[in-house]
Amino acid sequence: MRTEPRAALSPAVKAVTWTASVFFALLFFAVAWVWCGMSYEEEFSEQPKAVSAGSTMEGWGFTIGLVPVLVLHALIAIGAFFAVRDGGRRGGLLSAMLALALVAAVSLPGFVAVQMLYGGTMFAPPVYVP
Repeated sequence: MRTEPRAALSPAVKAVTWTASVFFALLFFAVAWVWCGMSYEEEFSEQPKAVSAGSTMEGWGFTIGLVPVLVLHALIAIGAFFAVRDGGRRGGLLSAMLALALVAAVSLPGFVAVQMLYGGTMFAPPVYVP
């Protein structure tokens, strides 16, 4: 068992690691929000056909789209919590607040982009005018 402390990472390595982490988190959240939007779009467009066939598509967008986004938020928040905790040198409450702020900061651009993509109606069925 090793008893000596590990050597600290250089500032350059920390900067590259955090930059790559933020980049990939932004990418993952953007893809997750687009997936969520596509699942809601599928639910809204297929619901009339499902009803006429004696079935329903209700809940499809939530189950297939929103639940994976929420799980991704939870996983990234847990990872961010342990990353900003810095070996226990920060308190738990401060680390949790920083982790939540980081998750919100990397998720919000993807959410805004997908709302713009769907015209602000991602969670509402579109109005069809024949």
